[in-house]
Amino acid sequence: MSREPLPEALEGLRVVELPCLDTMPFLAAAMAAKSFADFGAEVIKVEPPRVGAQERQLGPFRDDRRDLETGGLHLFLNTNKLGVTLELENSSARGILFSMLERADVLFNPNPPSLNERIGLSWRSLTGHFPELIVVSLTPFGEDSLYRDLRGGDLVATQMSGVGYETPWHQVTDPATQPPLKLAGRQSDYLTGYTAAAAAMVAVFDRTRNGSGQHVDVSQWLAMVSMIRPNLGGSTHESARAPAYQRLSIRKKAGAQWVYPCADGWVSFNAGTQRFWNGWKAAMGRPEWMEAEIFATAADRAAHVDVIEAAIHDWLSTLTKKEAFQRAQAQHVPCFPVHTIREVAENEQYQAREFFQEHEHPVAKKVRTPGAPCRLGRTPWRIKRPAPRLGEHNRKIFGERCGLAAGELERLVAEKIV
Repeated sequence: MSREPLPEALEGLRVVELPCLDTMPFLAAAMAAKSFADFGAEVIKVEPPRVGAQERQLGPFRDDRRDLETGGLHLFLNTNKLGVTLELENSSARGILFSMLERADVLFNPNPPSLNERIGLSWRSLTGHFPELIVVSLTPFGEDSLYRDLRGGDLVATQMSGVGYETPWHQVTDPATQPPLKLAGRQSDYLTGYTAAAAAMVAVFDRTRNGSGQHVDVSQWLAMVSMIRPNLGGSTHESARAPAYQRLSIRKKAGAQWVYPCADGWVSFNAGTQRFWNGWKAAMGRPEWMEAEIFATAADRAAHVDVIEAAIHDWLSTLTKKEAFQRAQAQHVPCFPVHTIREVAENEQYQAREFFQEHEHPVAKKVRTPGAPCRLGRTPWRIKRPAPRLGEHNRKIFGERCGLAAGELERLVAEKIV
């Protein structure tokens, strides 16, 4: 007897995702909508005809062969979505979009206010037409802000928020003399997407109580600021010369909390507390130099941190990442290999968690992508369909749902509106 499929957490919710029409890539709406789609909401992804959404252009592409259907970013961001194409700057296309929005619960719109106002898709216009619709605006600085019409991007959000200095604290120990770092990839886009998804769910819950939709204003810059809110709170109470800041600077070095090279890569390592120091001594075989009086206390070790760091370098240089991890863990000393992306993909913990998921795509064939960020016991995350081909569901959505006749749809295709 076949088992009934498990229910989905967001089953019954209908979401529309608009494309970013700016030339600056901005993938936050795609990530936000994916968060809904993978937990069971119906998500209709709107893309520009012929060229598709930005992530289709970005790859990475298998064997470096550019193809709108097989880029890794597209295959990851758009699982479980239905795909349609519309030229949103055309009034006929917007009429079709409005027909879709009559049935929608949530709209994710990643376009700047000036563009939305020019083509009739401002949040005020949309909430006026559809009072039950939750309109989520995703912009670099927020719809209601001094910088509302300025362009941004991942690098701008990372550095303007302060994350460039504050996040890699093991590397930027002296912001006055050292340059900030750039985070890898487009982390601010994805964090903004998760922020928007969470905010949209709050609005969905609120609508169950009062029956009305609302505007949700999400700023990429503030999403990144949220990563360092405790640091900002501290800065309002103490200056850079205050004791707490001086202690932090000392701990970064004297605590021997760092990322160090070893024989085949890097490991994170922490011998900062007395317990960890004693554990490291045991892992090292209790060499005579570590018993010297000048290393007896944390304050003593702070005064001789350069000697300690040289010893750490010498010890780790003879060990592989795995060997360093095993020896340190045996003595309860915090240490872990710094994984490459390939090592992450092959790591036994990820495999035990079944984090990476495989599915079939009609063009890309077998696809392996990151899976659920969390597990729900009764309503699990799952992939029901692969990322859509460009315009794959035009006939289903425009014809069957919006009522467009076949001849009318053909005309719109010929006129490059669909």
